[in-house]
Amino acid sequence: MADCFPLEPRVYPPYLPEDRRALDAFLEARGLQWEPDIDYSVALFSGARMVGTGSLAGRILKCLAVEDSLQGEGIAAALVSRLEAEAAARGIASPFVFTKPRYERLFASMGYRRIEEVPDLVTLLEKGDGLRRWTDNLASLRRDGTPVSALVVNCNPVTLGHLHLIRTAAAESAWVFLFVVAEDASAFPAEVRLRLVREATAAIPNLTVVPGSDYLVSRATFPSYFLKGCPGGVEQVHARLDARIFARRIAPALGISRRYLGEEPYCRVTSAYNQALEEELPPAGIEVRIIPRLAVDGVPVSASQVRNHLRAGDLDPVLKLVPPATAVYLRSDEAAPVLARLAAGNGRH
Repeated sequence: MADCFPLEPRVYPPYLPEDRRALDAFLEARGLQWEPDIDYSVALFSGARMVGTGSLAGRILKCLAVEDSLQGEGIAAALVSRLEAEAAARGIASPFVFTKPRYERLFASMGYRRIEEVPDLVTLLEKGDGLRRWTDNLASLRRDGTPVSALVVNCNPVTLGHLHLIRTAAAESAWVFLFVVAEDASAFPAEVRLRLVREATAAIPNLTVVPGSDYLVSRATFPSYFLKGCPGGVEQVHARLDARIFARRIAPALGISRRYLGEEPYCRVTSAYNQALEEELPPAGIEVRIIPRLAVDGVPVSASQVRNHLRAGDLDPVLKLVPPATAVYLRSDEAAPVLARLAAGNGRH
């Protein structure tokens, strides 16, 4: 066992250049890559030799690796225990774990349950059964009729383009569930985005607006959506993971048989997500419909276009691209901090 020989823990940050090089090399030798959302790491050393490491990104345990010759010696459990203790100190009771599928049994022995996996690449697990509880709550929202459709939107902020997509889905569906991404990693705060979506769609009778969760386009299921500089190819893996969770867990809870997507010619990460949905959903019996973007003055409307105008301090062209709810908010004192952050150029979204 690991406690039969002395191991020295080293906690990061700070990430000195030599620390990062050592961590990168240890991970790469085991088929893993450092991810830019990591904010805490611990490594275990036997003398000068690193024998294991693990990291924390918010409530997610990731980049866990142990020297091959010492697997089964309790090092992984020691790393997880340290990471869980740090998570608990941050008020996180039910962390997630990203790991290779072959290590699922190890984490199951520590109380983790599988959410979903991309075979041979990654498994996402959580401590406890939060996904089941959330989907049980969703099931109480089920509606009769067919088709029942879904959209997942960030709406940063909500635009006429979003409304065009939502109204198209509502016109073609018996009922629509509109999920608003809950991750607070966008220029417009999560509670503002959710409120503006509800105000902008209030007149659509066959629509339920649902706050998102950690199980849908979040840092847990699709971290690449929120990160700059994610290693090449990682976004496709994350997109497929999120798509599988939607197809196998969320859609069945609500009887969803159709998912609407907005055409995405610009953002590589969103385009990868659309592709993953097109590949993963139809085999699960969920039709995918991609709707062309609404154009104003010949230019497709996008939230990034709105944010670019706002960064430049130019509100007038924005008013042609957003519904009244967004326009009222942008003119309010409440929006001042958001507009200041945009003017400073902070944030990818």
